[in-house]
Amino acid sequence: MRQILSPSYEHDKLDNPTFDDLVDVLEDCWKHYIFSPCVLLLSTPHGDVAALTLLCSYFEAIGGYLRGQDTNGRSKEFFCIGLSEVFPSPGVADLNKGAAAIYKHVRCGVAHEGLLGHKVHYSREGAKGFYVTYPKAPDGSLDTGAEVSSIVLNAETIYHATQEHFENYVRRLRDPVNQALREAFRSVVTRQWSLNGAQENVIGMTEDEFRGKA
Repeated sequence: MRQILSPSYEHDKLDNPTFDDLVDVLEDCWKHYIFSPCVLLLSTPHGDVAALTLLCSYFEAIGGYLRGQDTNGRSKEFFCIGLSEVFPSPGVADLNKGAAAIYKHVRCGVAHEGLLGHKVHYSREGAKGFYVTYPKAPDGSLDTGAEVSSIVLNAETIYHATQEHFENYVRRLRDPVNQALREAFRSVVTRQWSLNGAQENVIGMTEDEFRGKA
């Protein structure tokens, strides 16, 4: 039974791989498993929620790749790191608070409860990928110390920004001058893909049993 590693590569791609082999696999997986399906979803009348559900996986993942760390048990932390990398906002107060609200109401709202949080709205009319709003203080200013009032998301804009960030990340990985970035990436995929251990997954049945023919 043929087993593929990614849409373009089989498992021998990781037999004594070069660094470029590792980047090839990463690029192939994200391109075909995440970004291409997002294009299809965004072309459907009600695909924005599903597309953003896929895209939310990027923020935690890229946070881990950039830091060279395992995100297990630290999902919110790395999601906020990744979101801030894709959408840097210098000078914006409480940026991490806004990212945490997006994690809670957007990422976790669908992943854990099957529905968007009640504060989440989708619109492609917004000029930015997302807007996080706060209630007004008695003097009419925004009360950024309060809980976030609402989150408005433009899934199409978020898709383009996320894809652009990924393409730039891959270009930087392929440049040998970026040693720290490359080593952080290598550390993560060595663990994820078990490059220092057994790479073959054993399925405890014959092929006929698997196909229901035995």
